[in-house]
Amino acid sequence: MTVGVPAVAAYNKSLDERETWTPMAVVTPAQTQAVSRRSRLSPYAPATGYLALSVAVGGLAGATALAAQLHLLPAGFEARMAGFHPSAMLLFVGIPAFLGAFGRLFLTHDLMRGGVKALPWLDGAALAAMLMALLMFLSGAAHAELSGMCLWSLGAVLMSASTVAIICDSRAGAGLIAPRGQERVSGLVPFSLFVWTQLCAALGLLLTAPVLAAGATRELLGASGVMPRFEMPATLIVLVAAFGLAARVFDTIAPVGQKLKAMAVAIIATVAIGGPVLWGRMAFVHANPASVQQAGTILAAVAAITFTGIWIRALWRQTVTLRVALDVPVLWVSGFFVLLAAGWMGSGVHTAVLNGAVFVLFGGFYAWLNEETKGRYSRIFARVQFGLMFFGVLASESNTGLGQALGGAAMAISLWVLAFVLLSVLSAGRKAASGHVVMREIRR
Repeated sequence: MTVGVPAVAAYNKSLDERETWTPMAVVTPAQTQAVSRRSRLSPYAPATGYLALSVAVGGLAGATALAAQLHLLPAGFEARMAGFHPSAMLLFVGIPAFLGAFGRLFLTHDLMRGGVKALPWLDGAALAAMLMALLMFLSGAAHAELSGMCLWSLGAVLMSASTVAIICDSRAGAGLIAPRGQERVSGLVPFSLFVWTQLCAALGLLLTAPVLAAGATRELLGASGVMPRFEMPATLIVLVAAFGLAARVFDTIAPVGQKLKAMAVAIIATVAIGGPVLWGRMAFVHANPASVQQAGTILAAVAAITFTGIWIRALWRQTVTLRVALDVPVLWVSGFFVLLAAGWMGSGVHTAVLNGAVFVLFGGFYAWLNEETKGRYSRIFARVQFGLMFFGVLASESNTGLGQALGGAAMAISLWVLAFVLLSVLSAGRKAASGHVVMREIRR
């Protein structure tokens, strides 16, 4: 008995240690949803808020651009909206949509939630700041744009801090860190390429927003010519986040290996974090804007080449497995890479990213729809919408007024086709529900 007691105690201790960390180390969507149901505020509420902001501003910018092409707007309002359009697409559509809407949607699905319950309220404060900034931008009052930039920077800091907290919190719960030397045994799920792009983009935004706020504040206080242009870092952040969402779509047909993922993470960290650092340095020394643009183009080209290789690899894997017909999310993401290459040779990286980012957002939407409905939606309507949107973007780049009007009309019609897609989802849901009722009656 005296010899067996230490052995039994050691065995019980090892059992206690395994019970403290091993079961929680494996992250599954079921665990995430179970934790989400226990939370008072749904984790999808911030995603809905960010998506509503992006859709509303994008619709407003598109409608005013079409009205301006048809000369239906007053001259003063048309000039103000023309100046607001670049800010709207980057600050109020691209960044909130990629980091806020789809970031919250997929991070909540892919990561285990920890113990911090106030993160949705942090996103609520970020949304409130961005909404007030939007109103300031649209007001047209004196110094309203500078005040709006300060408010937007506050919202961007809160949003990016929430992103970083969500990712870190997924590894901070009790038992989520395996003992040293036993990481493989623990079954700890590594971060996907999508999670890494979200983290790097959020860190880049944390470096960019304070510089913008400082420049706007100094100009409000009377200093002239100190407001740095935000296109370079904002474009890089949107580009990296778009590549991450595209990589999540590619994982369904061709998962990225560890070596390729490590190389891609190193590149996106250099682009998403190093780009804003370089831009901030150039802003402080008042560097030539052409030099800033050239540096951003080089960094964007490096990231584009890397992820274009991942895209080609995914398409090759799909062809090898005889899946000739592209799935709807892959089709939309492929449109992004085609437009990115075409825009790079034509109108430049900034316009190419703005045009192609819409296709990645729809690719992410259809990827989410695939997961939630098990593919129960009209793929024909989804492909028709893609064709209309693709034609609309190409036609809107025309130098003729007729081509631009046709492009705007095609993009507007594509949104009506999206409504038919959503109606097909509701119809499939009703049929599935009625089928369950019939099966229950048969079993009775």
